[in-house]
Amino acid sequence: MTRDDFIIRFGGVFEHSPWIAERAFDAGAIIEPLTASAVHAAMTAQFQAASPEEQLGVLRAHPDLAGRLAIAGELTEDSRKEQAGAGLDRLSPVEHARFTALNTAYVEKFGFPFIIAVKGLTKDDILAAFEVRVGNSREQEFETAKAQVEKIAHLRLAALLPGEAATGAALPVRALTKEAFAPFGTVIEADPSTMRYINGGTTERYHALAEVEVAGEDARVIINLFRGSPRAFPYAIDMMERHPLGSQSFSPIDDRPWLVIVAEDEGGRPGRPQVFLASGRQGVNYRRNVWHHPLMAVGAASDFIVVDRSTSSENLEEHFYDRPYVIEQPAVTE
Repeated sequence: MTRDDFIIRFGGVFEHSPWIAERAFDAGAIIEPLTASAVHAAMTAQFQAASPEEQLGVLRAHPDLAGRLAIAGELTEDSRKEQAGAGLDRLSPVEHARFTALNTAYVEKFGFPFIIAVKGLTKDDILAAFEVRVGNSREQEFETAKAQVEKIAHLRLAALLPGEAATGAALPVRALTKEAFAPFGTVIEADPSTMRYINGGTTERYHALAEVEVAGEDARVIINLFRGSPRAFPYAIDMMERHPLGSQSFSPIDDRPWLVIVAEDEGGRPGRPQVFLASGRQGVNYRRNVWHHPLMAVGAASDFIVVDRSTSSENLEEHFYDRPYVIEQPAVTE
């Protein structure tokens, strides 16, 4: 593939920023046959190596969600399809007013638009993320926005290289047990071997079910509430993430089943995902640096108590599969 052909085909992967494709090609990092993962790695390397001013320019090249350009029909084709897929072209007047207010507040605070990879998200998911992130610091949002730009780029590359993005093998679903989950962390549930009576015999304490791991000079342990939206099935697993600087635990409080998806590390990348169905009385603690999929609620929106690490350091690594895996149904199949 010639330089011109490459830039024509992939120059729009990073919104209005063909210079990233140009630099990736000129660096000799583009080797055929092309795969979504390899091209993404080459282009992302150039984005990450760019100056903060250049990175800010990429962020500012993205449109507001459901904003002026969308109303005027001036979005790029990729952005139009992405926003339409999330229903942002079909907002009620009340919803549109909320997006407009958040867009204005966000840009005034950070100096660039709110960016989120909308594929697979609903309007409510996006609004919920918007309302949380507008309260972050500029440093936090600059890093979060860059990570979302990279995720959007991978999704666009997967669409441009459909042979690589074709759906992969269906994954079996197993019941969550402490033995099966042991390579990845700890199952948090009432374990009789850890039980002791306290408070005059009126309370059963299940002691030290998991340990919190934190690293870094400014690290601190925090307790959060996550509200997970239910996923539609069949569900394609196209990415995994891990946290190199700390563990992360999830404990459901709605007594609803949910999915736990993990993978062993294979040379710095996640291997084939393993899927577990957890009961509403089972939580998990992912050990530091364990590959896992983001929260997977089943059937209805569900709340989780999440214990993890807060820090100014980057604590998220993502990997996108060339060929997504599929969960056909959230029921035990193995």
